[in-house]
This record gives sequence, C-alpha cells and structure tokens, in this order.
Amino acid sequence: MSFNFDLQPFVDPFLVFLADDPVLRVLQGGIFLAGAIAVYLVFFATRDILTRTHSFWYMLACIVLTAALPVVGFFLYLLIRPVRTIREREIHRMLSQMTGSKKQKKQS
Repeated sequence: MSFNFDLQPFVDPFLVFLADDPVLRVLQGGIFLAGAIAVYLVFFATRDILTRTHSFWYMLACIVLTAALPVVGFFLYLLIRPVRTIREREIHRMLSQMTGSKKQKKQS
C-alpha cells in the first residue's frame, strides 16, 4: 500500500516568497534561521530576567540589549544578569534564618 500525496498545490503558495536561484534560496534560508535564533534569544532572555528581578527598568534594559544586539547582547546579558533567581534568593534567606535560629538555641 502506497501513500503518494501530491503536496505541490499546498507548497506552491509558500514557495512564491523564495527565489528560483538555489544560492539565493540558501541565503534566504540562512536569514530566516538567523531571525529565528534572534527571536529565541530575546524570548529566552525575557523569560530569564523575569525570574531574576522585580526592577522594571533592569528588565527593560536587558530585553532591549538582547533585541538590539542579538548574539553579542545575549552574551552581555549573561554577564550582567543577577546570579540567583528571586526564588533562589528567598530559599537562601529562609535557610540562613533557620540555621541562625538553630545556632541561637544552641548558645542558650
């Protein structure tokens, strides 16, 4: 049993945007890939900075930096972002309070 579907009528409207020359088509594919990577980096940085700070201006600066300079800006973002997330800082604060209260009980 053979499933031979003719996809040409479905694919034709999308191929209108691509060049007939194979070299230009590869170039168009590369530009599309670079754009997809840039969008991914902006979304990743946005999601990450939202978990690391409450400062709107710091978030905005990091997102704009990543969007304006996609690859270089993303690496700069990785250098300037807070080391811990808000949740990690809260857990660390609670643990230090717990260990501090245990030390105080031992001393008394």
